[in-house]
Amino acid sequence: MTGVAPQVNAFLLCDQAFQQMPTGKWCVIGTFGVIFAREFPVTYAPFTVYVCLSDFTGDAMVQVTIRDASGGVVRAVRGQIPRIPMSILEFAFPFPPIEFKTAGSYTLELIVADQFLAARSFRVDQMPANQGPPPGFGVPPGAHPAPPEHDEPPGA
Repeated sequence: MTGVAPQVNAFLLCDQAFQQMPTGKWCVIGTFGVIFAREFPVTYAPFTVYVCLSDFTGDAMVQVTIRDASGGVVRAVRGQIPRIPMSILEFAFPFPPIEFKTAGSYTLELIVADQFLAARSFRVDQMPANQGPPPGFGVPPGAHPAPPEHDEPPGA
């Protein structure tokens, strides 16, 4: 790895991420920031972390760590990235089933070549009994549906 720190273009929690053949494009399926559980402890799977780095030439150990609210390590995965001929790299770390003992805030940390690059938080919350996700779940604040498109100009 060069002396310049890689830039984090994406650091996402998702159900799955895979490279499409033959295009090489990445498909990131089921992104989320909250895991809902009916009871605790809960074991959650699948769990994948998708990462996209720029200004990165590889030849480095990459580690993704999940920490609980007290900073304790819940699980970590890592892999050696070989030298690559380009400066942008996308990859995914599939995690094994993970047991979350309690509801609360958790943190993902991204470390490349022993250098901290990014952190992001996510939550594990108790789902209310006999209820789905909270109202407005997944709808950005202030989002409004787009007006319908018309084939004819107004007043025609």
